[in-house]
Amino acid sequence: MLFRKKTIRKAENERLVQLIHAAKQDLDRYEYIVKNSLEPSQEIQADLKKKRAKYMFLLKEARYREINGDHKK
Repeated sequence: MLFRKKTIRKAENERLVQLIHAAKQDLDRYEYIVKNSLEPSQEIQADLKKKRAKYMFLLKEARYREINGDHKK
């Protein structure tokens, strides 16, 4: 039973790292678009805040689980 728990935790940690990388790429892309637009609407700025919040949440979860980008712990 303990072995299965470790494998599940390891798989979820790997998935979390992948989600963090995907969220970071999405956030960077969106920030680039907003930065280069003349007058971004309030809706676009709200979407940017949502993407930042999601990324920060994922980073805090990784810190709580004590994992890093290598996820070999």
